[in-house]
Amino acid sequence: MATARGHHLIGKVLGSCIIEKLLGYGGSSAVFLAQETTTEEQVAIKVFLPRSYMNAQMQKDFYSRFLREAEAVSKLDHPNILPIHAYGEQDGLPYIIMPYMEGGTLSEYITNHGCLSLDEACWYLEQIASALDYAHQEHGYVHCDVKPANILLDSDGNAMLTDFGIIHMMHPESATGSSERKPPQMLMGTPVYISPEQALGQPLDGRSDIYSLGITLFYLLTGRLPFKGDSTIAVALLQIHEAPPLLGLLRADISPGIESVVQKALAKRPEDRFQTAGEFSAAFAQAVALQDSSKTYQIYPDGKSPLVLPAYAQGLSSNSLRAVLAAKPVVRVRPATQRSFSFPRLIVAIILLLALTVGAAIAGELISSHLASNAPNLHSHVQITLPARALGDDLANTEDWPTGGTFFFSGEQYHIQNNFPHNLALALYANHQYSNFRLVVTTSEIHGSGDGADYYGVAFRGSADQSRYYLFEVTAWAGGQYQFWRYDGDDHWNILAIGTAPSLVTALGKSNTITLVAKGKTFSFLINGTAIGSPVTDSSTLALSTGEVGLSVEEQGTEIVFSHLHISIPA
Repeated sequence: MATARGHHLIGKVLGSCIIEKLLGYGGSSAVFLAQETTTEEQVAIKVFLPRSYMNAQMQKDFYSRFLREAEAVSKLDHPNILPIHAYGEQDGLPYIIMPYMEGGTLSEYITNHGCLSLDEACWYLEQIASALDYAHQEHGYVHCDVKPANILLDSDGNAMLTDFGIIHMMHPESATGSSERKPPQMLMGTPVYISPEQALGQPLDGRSDIYSLGITLFYLLTGRLPFKGDSTIAVALLQIHEAPPLLGLLRADISPGIESVVQKALAKRPEDRFQTAGEFSAAFAQAVALQDSSKTYQIYPDGKSPLVLPAYAQGLSSNSLRAVLAAKPVVRVRPATQRSFSFPRLIVAIILLLALTVGAAIAGELISSHLASNAPNLHSHVQITLPARALGDDLANTEDWPTGGTFFFSGEQYHIQNNFPHNLALALYANHQYSNFRLVVTTSEIHGSGDGADYYGVAFRGSADQSRYYLFEVTAWAGGQYQFWRYDGDDHWNILAIGTAPSLVTALGKSNTITLVAKGKTFSFLINGTAIGSPVTDSSTLALSTGEVGLSVEEQGTEIVFSHLHISIPA
């Protein structure tokens, strides 16, 4: 085993270097610390070490790859690409001599020091993006294995990209156009970092590296990978089909702008990503600069373990903090049974929307108002101002709507009063399936905290067991906000749209009309007759085609009155 790992080379002279110490081993090569005999400086030397199971053809292929790396890097001259001093072959051992980087790899840095701050992430992302753009645009190279383990740090913390062993050549006319290179015959790269097109064996261009750089950034910010599986094939399928989790679910200082940048870098289709690494880096830096959420403070909800929250959460009401802390299992209420599932998406909704819509002055007023109103009962009681008209046809079918406790009819109106801590109350219109339709419903929030956790809205194309559905929700907080999700079951939420809803009447007891139009995979939303955002198309293979509609209310103590529900089917 010692021989296979290259320990037998310690003390050997290769070229002008004396090998002193094994630094690392991977694939078919090992990296050693060595002493340069002519300059007496420490260098790193990479030596090709064929494994015992390799036949003659495999050794020839890996040997060619080894030399290709040396030839490719010898042409690159960039401050953030690790250069080579020399390369050659001795006693049947090909080798590459490179500078020794005292800081180790960025992967080792995360292991030893934890996740990067947003400013640190900007610093490293800018350097690696610059190196990739140089390789893509000046030389037509695709790295194909961008990951923290291939990013080395010097003693001052500067980053250098290394390991161009599986480099691909792009079409010489474009650094982001389609490659004319034939697809590889085997999967190359590290599965947890490869792009969808790399997993499919398709021609590659620089945008493949941008995807890998996006996964690298995700890891640097969270200390975990977005996609993990039991096998290479399983991970490759996730890269191709699965949407990445939201960063905001994993750390508190992620604004909507930062979330959007990372999600764009990880788009499945190359044309939907940033077209250059520099664009990616600049967009991330701008998103970080637009918010000052890198500051945090700690609370001790259980008296023992600290919980890190964004600074702007300091001074929020108990209901707001309850929403941020909502990491326990949540109950989706149904007429006969209750089914538990965790609901971490509420955390990111509060954090994202606060950073997105409230400027410093408004946030100051909001926090001050919460500090001033630190009373036990945070819910106001007001008179309902809904028009006294007969129920719309679809709410008139009272037997098809759940009643009892959380759900009840009062006069000609349907109430959902969420009485559970950390719960989503969802009432589905039983035994009615809709695909393409137009839905109009009048709503009024009569009890609520107004702290951004009291979302309410419409579910549609839902399964009867509530295991899958779309959910469009609004909240009166901060002048009106909305969010549109697809729930895929097993606690997996995909955000499809999020933003402000200025046409929402925000006063308690006032009525709002929500209109939803579903046509194929495209959905449009209106509030009080005004379009909210642009039409949203769900192009995922998990898009829902038909199902039940329903009404939902979030946060304990929130009560919404629904009336005049009309669902029409286009001719």
